[in-house]
Amino acid sequence: MVVENSTDETVLLPRQIKLLLKKHKVSLKLWGTNTWRSFDDLVTYHKKCRLFFRRDGDKLIIDVHAAVVIIVHCFRSRWLELYEDRQVFTDGSILSRARNFNGIAETIERMETPQEAALRCLKEEVAFVTPSGFELSECLAVEHRESVSSEKWPGIWASYHRYLFECTITRKLFRKDGYVEREGDRLIYFKCFELRNSSTSSFSAHTKHPQSSAVLDKSLFLLQSNLLAKHIRKQ
Repeated sequence: MVVENSTDETVLLPRQIKLLLKKHKVSLKLWGTNTWRSFDDLVTYHKKCRLFFRRDGDKLIIDVHAAVVIIVHCFRSRWLELYEDRQVFTDGSILSRARNFNGIAETIERMETPQEAALRCLKEEVAFVTPSGFELSECLAVEHRESVSSEKWPGIWASYHRYLFECTITRKLFRKDGYVEREGDRLIYFKCFELRNSSTSSFSAHTKHPQSSAVLDKSLFLLQSNLLAKHIRKQ
């Protein structure tokens, strides 16, 4: 089932958000502890980024619009993809991503385009700032996922709208042992895994969350074509 895009982009005040949480009986007791984000984090994300509130019966849902970049590299004739492995907090808490989502991502800010967000994602997540070292595609597809329990704020639900890009990197940027990014009170670790088929992207390799088969078929076709063309150019 494909969920519809949220269209209410109104910026709510902190007191309005608290009223929404109270109406849906969302407890803030755990917010801001261990790996959970705080109420202030939610307010900041909502004000700055394309994160909107929606109600569905008893559920309070946040619609999160994110630029997702699938980073690939051909290493010794094998196509590898980068993914976020885990987040380690200063208090020792660990949030394992377990490859629930493919690609690396940044929430799209209110005043930027998906393409701009994808470039910012490369800069902030893995410090890719030299255009000559990578090739970023146009937006290949938009994937609308059904709502799941939020991994950041307990008690609310999140529906992710993923604007998908592919980025091929040169040997100069590639690190076979992965990358580490510091973000506030946490270290984020990125690792590589080998694609099942050298001419197939990993859009079809992750099935933990319901996805749109039509969107995935289109994305897979485009990415297969991209990787095949790159493989031919290498010959």
